[in-house]
Amino acid sequence: MFEDIFFIKTDEPFVAGYSQNAPAPMFRRRFTLDSLEKAEIFVCALGYGYFYINGKKITEDLFTAPVSDYNKTLWYTRYDVTELLNKGENCIAALCGNGFYNESFATSWDFDKAAWRDNPKFILNLTVDGKTVLTSDTEWLYNPDPPITYNHLRSGEYFDSRLYDEGWNKPDFDDTAWKSAVADTTPPKGAFRECLCEPIREFEEYKTVRVLRNEAAGAYVFDIGQNISGYIRLKTKQASGDVITIRYAEEINADGSLNYNGMTIHYKENSPFQTDRFICNGESFTWSPKFCYHGFRYIELTGLTSPDDVSVSGIFVHQAVRPLSGFTCSNKRLEKLFEIGQKATLSNLFYMPTDCPTREKLGWANDAQASAEQMLINFDISRLFKKWLQDIYDAMREDGSLPGIIPTGGWGYEWGNGPVSDGVLFELPQMLYLYTGDTQPLIDSRPYFKRYIDFIKSREDGEGFFEYGLDDHAPPEPTKVPLKFICAVIFIKMLRIAEFAEQLAGNPGVYLADIERHVSGFKRKYIANGRCVINEQTAVAMVITHDLSDDVKSLGAQLAALVEQRDFHHNCGMVGLRHLYNALDTCGLSDYAYKIITSKGYPSYDNWLEGGATTLWELWQGDTSHNHHMYSDFMAWIMKTLVGINIDPERPGFGVVKLAPKFVAGLDSCSGYRDTPGGRISVNWERTHGGAVMLEISVPDGVKAEYNGHQLAAGKNSFTVTV
Repeated sequence: MFEDIFFIKTDEPFVAGYSQNAPAPMFRRRFTLDSLEKAEIFVCALGYGYFYINGKKITEDLFTAPVSDYNKTLWYTRYDVTELLNKGENCIAALCGNGFYNESFATSWDFDKAAWRDNPKFILNLTVDGKTVLTSDTEWLYNPDPPITYNHLRSGEYFDSRLYDEGWNKPDFDDTAWKSAVADTTPPKGAFRECLCEPIREFEEYKTVRVLRNEAAGAYVFDIGQNISGYIRLKTKQASGDVITIRYAEEINADGSLNYNGMTIHYKENSPFQTDRFICNGESFTWSPKFCYHGFRYIELTGLTSPDDVSVSGIFVHQAVRPLSGFTCSNKRLEKLFEIGQKATLSNLFYMPTDCPTREKLGWANDAQASAEQMLINFDISRLFKKWLQDIYDAMREDGSLPGIIPTGGWGYEWGNGPVSDGVLFELPQMLYLYTGDTQPLIDSRPYFKRYIDFIKSREDGEGFFEYGLDDHAPPEPTKVPLKFICAVIFIKMLRIAEFAEQLAGNPGVYLADIERHVSGFKRKYIANGRCVINEQTAVAMVITHDLSDDVKSLGAQLAALVEQRDFHHNCGMVGLRHLYNALDTCGLSDYAYKIITSKGYPSYDNWLEGGATTLWELWQGDTSHNHHMYSDFMAWIMKTLVGINIDPERPGFGVVKLAPKFVAGLDSCSGYRDTPGGRISVNWERTHGGAVMLEISVPDGVKAEYNGHQLAAGKNSFTVTV
């Protein structure tokens, strides 16, 4: 699509070091059309770009091109722009920003050292009736004095409205002071790939619910009442030259000052953390940044003449994935927990599943492996996962190693990885198969599976075990589960998935000997008298979930005792919690899982709610990020166990819907739904005064669904269940 076409950029020298002079270049070009039936535009901007035709945006999409390893993949997008063009004279324009492509400031994750860095640029091909009529070339002009004077995705944006002319992207604009763009004739290293997943868009607008005064800073703090990913919508009219500084935070201190929960420690040098700046022009102006986003509930403004002279709201920005599920029940705290889990998930979808919208905005693989099933159950996220799977392929080194963050500028191969993170390579294709029925990701991943498995084998000791990477990360107290144990279980899971992928491809038996060797070795080392010798919740739950002992009854008793010892609180990190609820279900202990999820006191989700959480937190202790998704697997458990809507692994992709709601003690009613390819399945149950449960399952026409082994008819199916 871009053969013999070049990226273009400004004729400004590239500066590798950090500077607060980091403008967002503006480009424009006039052209004429003799005929017009159908027009398409193909664009790729590095790092991000917005495009306009005759003064109108070509799309509402935000933050394109999607982040990648730019030396491996360049994601482009296509748009139908027929309605924006005219026969005769037209003007096309572009506005580019740095994004991850040109991050100059130093953080713990070293994107300032990325090999691909350069000034922002873009490549473009406009076709009319199937023929190229305009490309990115040196006839484009750029503005040498743009109004966005600083932009970094993970820092902020500075905008001088005195330099802005709203007609800059229209045909009749006077561009005589603009300069000629230059072509980057260096062939790009990355392969162009069309991005087919949902875009990032603006969604809810949260109005200010209260205004606080921070006297010490001379600032006003605007509370929007909800922690979100996004940015401010500021409407103001102040004297020309007045500077309004905007800072964002998830929490505030008692005196009204912002509380960053220690997250700025990863930002080095003098780069501002979650800070925007707006310079007034004396006229009424409405503004939001274009090349950054933040994680926040509170917005601090300094430089205001009065809080009454501005309008401040927060715009929720995230991937436009469609929610597929809904849930209500008699426990309103559990309803709230599900809701804040949805918000946390959406806040962390930016062309990859990110760890948080505040500190990092990075694709942490351990978080994604912990949340993958929940996300596929509750959101139409398969296209985004397929996009990110390509990023995972790109991140693999020749030796088979993977980094903890994907994409990466080079950091993460020495810390933050290992099976707890790298397992996402296997997890995503498997979950995509189970929840969509698509076999292609598993088949396409086979060479990457092999490289990774060979890499792990090279690290094994004489008994076939290894210690590598993260352990049971972020528990309420230090973990007692050996890393060697965790790696062994996850590696067995990887081998099983790789073998299944080979079977799908018609090559059975490739990994059977490896599976037998590792399972046998594991049982010899960690199973005795039907019990796990590591007497911890994480270890026992992992053995049960991955079927690594023949005595599930003994393991169930062991796990029940461990939960009871903690007064129905979990004592595990992100690895263990991912397995704990499923293991309890397997052992007929769904009541125990419910009691853990709804427990009070430390550590618990309820403790977060008591602390004012409107999204899920990173740590049980309440430190650092307050908008994380890594502990969101309870949302999968709610849908699979309380609502009871499940896939059949033998008939994946909801080819048959298995209904198996659990009527747990302590819950009086439950309602939920899940949209399937054939329509919406809904489940409603409620206890009667006599102790029975009235159950109603609604099945759309053409959908195969089973309850207790019996096929259900289309429409409403009602049952009275004795419990």
